[in-house]
Amino acid sequence: MALTHIPLLEITEDNLNRLQAAKAAESLHIEYKRDTYGAMDDSRREFLADISSFANAAGGDLVIGMSAVKGVPTNFHPFTGDADAEVLRLEQMARDGLSPRIANLRTVAVPLSQGGYVIVVRIPKSYNPPHRVIFKNSGRFWVRSSVGKYELNVDELRRVFTDFPLLAERIRSFRIDRTAKISIGDTPVGLLDGCNLVLHVVPFSAFDLGNVLPLGDISKSLDRFPPIGSNSVRGYKFTLDGLLTASNIEGLLKPQRAYVQVFGTGAVEAVVSSLALGSNHDLLVLPRIEKQIVQYARTYAASLRKFGTEPPVAILVSLLNVKGMRLLLHGIETVTVPEDVPGEVLDRDQFHFVESILESVPQNDQECGRQLRATLDHMANAAGHPSSLNFDTDGTYTLPR
Repeated sequence: MALTHIPLLEITEDNLNRLQAAKAAESLHIEYKRDTYGAMDDSRREFLADISSFANAAGGDLVIGMSAVKGVPTNFHPFTGDADAEVLRLEQMARDGLSPRIANLRTVAVPLSQGGYVIVVRIPKSYNPPHRVIFKNSGRFWVRSSVGKYELNVDELRRVFTDFPLLAERIRSFRIDRTAKISIGDTPVGLLDGCNLVLHVVPFSAFDLGNVLPLGDISKSLDRFPPIGSNSVRGYKFTLDGLLTASNIEGLLKPQRAYVQVFGTGAVEAVVSSLALGSNHDLLVLPRIEKQIVQYARTYAASLRKFGTEPPVAILVSLLNVKGMRLLLHGIETVTVPEDVPGEVLDRDQFHFVESILESVPQNDQECGRQLRATLDHMANAAGHPSSLNFDTDGTYTLPR
C-alpha cells in the first residue's frame, strides 16, 4: 500500500491514517521520516540521496512527519513550523543539489487535526536518469529497492544510461504501428473520410510494466478526453485496448468525424477526419491544425495527470492520406482561395512530424505551443516555410485566429 494512486493535492489526513491502520511498510514507493531534514551538510546529503533514489528507480513518496518502527508507520510527529517555507526549502535543496534536476518533483503540506503538518514529497520516476548528488562535490548515484536505497554499481549505471534510447525507439515504434493501421482504415470506429490528423500523446510511463490507467474512473469523467474539435463526448465504449470516445451523436456504428482511444497503458490516440476545406476539399489550413494540436495536446496531458500519469509526455503528430492537397500557411475566410495565398502542394501521402516532449503539463495554450515548437516548426516546413508563423521575436507562442 502506498499513496501514489492518489493525486498529490488530494492527499488528506485520512489517507495518512490508513497507512498506519494498514501497517503499510516502507517499500519501493514510500519511505517515512519522523523529522524533516536539517540544514547541516549530512542532512542535506541524506535528503538528496533519498529523493534521487526514488527518481532513479520507480518513483514514490517521501512522507515527513510520521514515525515508523522497522519501516512500519506508527504515529504522527507533525512539523509545526512554517509549512510553506519548509516546502520551498526542500524543493530548493532538490533543485540545487542534483544533476540533472528532477523534473516535476512536487511537495505538499498535509494539515493534521491535532495541529501541524505532514509533508509529502512526490518524486516521479525519471526518464532522464541517472540523477547524481552534486552537493559539496558528492558525486554519488543512488537507487531504491523494496528494502531501501543503495548506491548504483558500474553495471547498473551502464544499464541506466542505455534505457532512455530504448524508450525513444519504443515510442516511435508505437507511432509507426498505429499510423500504419489508421492509414488503411483499421481504426476502432469508422471515420467520415481518409484525410486524417493523428495526435499521439504518449507518457514515457506507458511502457512501464504494470502501468494501468483507472479506466472506470475515466468513464465517469469522459469530457476530459473529448475528440479533437469537440468540447464533449457523444459516444463511448470500452475496448480491448482501453476506452474509446467519439464525436457524433448518431452512435458508434456510424462513421465519426473524430475519436479518441485512451489506451490502458496511458497512451492517447486522437484522430480527426474531414480536415480538407475549399470547394474541391483539397485545402489544409495550417493555423487551424496548429491550434487543434496545441489545445488538445494540453487537454489530454492534463487529463492523464488527473488520473495519475505524470509527464514527461511525447507528442507525435501525423497527417495521413494528404497527397496532392495544398497546405496553407495562413487562415482563410472564403471558399474561393487566391492562387497567391502562401501554401504548398503536398507531395506525399503521409507526413510524420518530429516529436516534442512536454516535460510538465502546460498551464495554458501559449506555454503548450512553446513546448511544442519543434513539431510546429516542422509542420511549417511542409508548408514551404522555415518555421511556424505563430511565434513572436521573443519566442512567445501567439495563438492563431
